[in-house]
Amino acid sequence: MARPIGWNKRDPELGKLKIEARFFGDKLTFLRQAGRFEEWEEFIPDEEDWDIVTKLAENKFHRGKVQKKHMRVILARGNKV
Repeated sequence: MARPIGWNKRDPELGKLKIEARFFGDKLTFLRQAGRFEEWEEFIPDEEDWDIVTKLAENKFHRGKVQKKHMRVILARGNKV
């Protein structure tokens, strides 16, 4: 199973959020957590989130931490390739 790609983001309404992009097979899911002991909730990413996950995945891809098939899904913005 692929490791999630994660980062922190500040939202004016929700405060500090922990964001993770997780793969299960070829499906990419975005999850966020508002507090340490809060539940992870699925959400629809905006353009900023897609740009961040693309940049982080490219860095990990060059180090051999992200598979080529997952990179294709990220570059296709989550659509089937």
